[in-house]
Amino acid sequence: MRQILRSPLVLALLTALGASATNLPPPLDGGAAQRLDALHRAPDSAGTRVYRGLVFAPTPGDAEALYHYERRVLATSDGLTATHITHNTQGAVLIVEAATVSPAYVLRRLDIANRQTGNSGSAVASTDGRHVDFTLLQAGKERTRRETIGDPLVSGPSLHGFVLQHWDVLASGATVPVRMVVLDELRTYGFDIRQVREGDDGRTTFSITPRNWLVRLAVAPLRVTFDKITRHVLRYEGRVPPMIEVNGRLRTLDAQVLYTAHVSRYR
Repeated sequence: MRQILRSPLVLALLTALGASATNLPPPLDGGAAQRLDALHRAPDSAGTRVYRGLVFAPTPGDAEALYHYERRVLATSDGLTATHITHNTQGAVLIVEAATVSPAYVLRRLDIANRQTGNSGSAVASTDGRHVDFTLLQAGKERTRRETIGDPLVSGPSLHGFVLQHWDVLASGATVPVRMVVLDELRTYGFDIRQVREGDDGRTTFSITPRNWLVRLAVAPLRVTFDKITRHVLRYEGRVPPMIEVNGRLRTLDAQVLYTAHVSRYR
């Protein structure tokens, strides 16, 4: 196992998925920083608040939340734009992720500005859904890449909605494959979505598991739990966008997120 973990491929995957600590980042690009500041002043500009999520260490207990974020949604002419706005404990906006999706929750575009990493950019799916174009800006340098895809494209702001759109298929025991956007690496990773529990407590849980066993060394399966009657999201467990600072270095965070709904129906 020690030799496997030292292999160049695994080390690259661990780095790509954020398993190792990173140095503190350069400042965010000016335009992206202005967008974060504008949303801090006027969050309603991103639309109706759907829920608020509190981000805890994996077992929250009585601990205070490390971060909180809110989901806001704006209707478009052919779908919606869902924006996740992540705040630190002082209320400052750290990360904004905005996903534009079709009514069937097919991801068309993802825009991210992240003050923690100093990265901003976008992932844009082609009209036919066969490829995705990435653009990433950090420290004044722009990188681009095109990737051919076959499975549906998902991101943080579109994942829960995608699960809801495929609820009946997943409840039948089927597995739904997806490609998860990892903008910092200008690429996607394959995941499989399955229903893993439908309990007598009125809750239904789905897992989102990396398809490649090497990737599973870096990222544990994600789990999302819904109320099976209202279909409100209740809890998420797994990798989250905000990182945690330890001794001046940023480390990835596997957390538990607990949600409070602000509307009668998930959007």
